[in-house]
Amino acid sequence: MFNNKDNNTTPNSISSATPSKLDTLLGQNTNINGDVIFKGVLHLDGKVTGSLIGEQTDDVLTISETGIVEGKIQVANLIVNGTVKGDITASGKIEVASKANIEGNVYYQNIEMETGSKINGQLIYQEADKPRSITKIDDKKSK
Repeated sequence: MFNNKDNNTTPNSISSATPSKLDTLLGQNTNINGDVIFKGVLHLDGKVTGSLIGEQTDDVLTISETGIVEGKIQVANLIVNGTVKGDITASGKIEVASKANIEGNVYYQNIEMETGSKINGQLIYQEADKPRSITKIDDKKSK
């Protein structure tokens, strides 16, 4: 009765869907000038001037209230509560928290915004990738 585990439920947020493991933490006193490419879960409290790119389809980028990104973000899942100055592309879900301030276009498939969040740019819906019959560039090179 009390141990009923329903495996068919879908989590409502990225934070409840992701494991509690944290792969990378960039602290509040950290400033990075250059691109950051990561796998897994990245939590940003500091500042990155450059692109933030997640390599896998289940990556999660979390930007806290003190986090600042000046550059483009390309990731599967994103939680923003800080400042972003640049375009964002997410193939999964974006959660825009109440203290988020985004200056740039947001390319999304699934977005959730809290009251108080700010986006100064366009929200552009992107359909999920459809199977393509176009040959890959690597296939063309090998011919």
